Amino acid sequence: METNITDPDSPVSEKLNENLKGLGTVSSFIEENIKNESIMGAVALVARKGNIIHFESSGLADAEEKNPMSLDSIFRIYSMTKPVTSVAVMMLAEEGKLELDESISEHLPHFKNVRVYSEDGKHSKPSSPITARHLLTHTSGLTYGLFGNHPVDSMYLEANIPINIRTRNKTLSHDLPGFPLTGEPGSAWVYGLSTDVLGHLVEVISGKSLGTFFRERIFEPLGMEDSSFRIKKEKEGQFTVAYEWNEDGRIIADHPRTSIYGEELTWESGGAGLLCSAQDYARFCQALLDGGTLSGNRILEEKTVRDMTTNQLSGAIWPFYLGTAGQAATTLLGENTSFGLGFRINEKEDPESLNGPAGSYNWLGYATTMFQIDPHNELIMIGLTQKFPTDHDFIEGFKRSVYQGILEK
Repeated sequence: METNITDPDSPVSEKLNENLKGLGTVSSFIEENIKNESIMGAVALVARKGNIIHFESSGLADAEEKNPMSLDSIFRIYSMTKPVTSVAVMMLAEEGKLELDESISEHLPHFKNVRVYSEDGKHSKPSSPITARHLLTHTSGLTYGLFGNHPVDSMYLEANIPINIRTRNKTLSHDLPGFPLTGEPGSAWVYGLSTDVLGHLVEVISGKSLGTFFRERIFEPLGMEDSSFRIKKEKEGQFTVAYEWNEDGRIIADHPRTSIYGEELTWESGGAGLLCSAQDYARFCQALLDGGTLSGNRILEEKTVRDMTTNQLSGAIWPFYLGTAGQAATTLLGENTSFGLGFRINEKEDPESLNGPAGSYNWLGYATTMFQIDPHNELIMIGLTQKFPTDHDFIEGFKRSVYQGILEK
């Protein structure tokens, strides 16, 4: 059985779920990880040529109360928020409200005084300003503080910059120019808070909160009913418990009844804040695969999608940089990959054809979530779990289980 991904009555019941376990390799892979307690549960969705060919919920959404995972479970997708924010920015660019290569200080004046780090403490004015293109490609010089060992990372950590989730986009954006950049804008790929600044840029240009812009311009047109920055009371039963694996075992990191994603949440993080179901994110992916449109609702022009999914890193030090102390960016990007305007891109097919052909694009989230869009095979895959920190082995294994299943079929 196959179901069209755009069908408003597409499956969300366990009865239909039984008919959509089309890839045994995926089922076996996830079941093995649950049995080993590498994860507690997962939802996997695979669509090909616009039809869902595998849609399965496995394991537990709440291990303590033994509540099973369901097809409509809602997950914290963290950095899978970044492509959504990037799409919002490109929508504004298409409308002529933003130039990708102009200084962001045209809209965010507080970035006029930003400086580039120098070991002697005499931080200098950058030779060129930060642009939206730099932010989209993570070449702005902004960092996270969490993944590298550049001196600026230490400054971020000391100031609790990446951790304070109860801040606001405006507050964060205004705080960041107080820290030096890791390097000249455009010079190197450095994973960081660039997309959060883009989120504030969307707010300033549109005059709306990021959540409102997403809802009106992306979620409602694409039929993404379970996507938001905050969990609604009526959706609490769909919201998974988040777990952290540490040296002492597994602990609850965030629970629906006491979640930080409740109504009091103030930071609508453009880089890591969204909650989403697998089917919702599949609709977003299908719109990109179809050149910016879904069910007659166009959110981007086809040329814009092509630009977003084409390598934009020419001239930047990549992919061997994540902080000047030399930590390899391959930790996040991987070999034979590049980066577009919000997406990691496969530049070369691996010998076993199990990582996707050249031109496939993807990203992941901190709680071990991932998506991949494969235009060559007209394929979308989404794997969502509730596991901290990111289990890269699971993500790569899931991707390979999909391609193994496709090759077998």
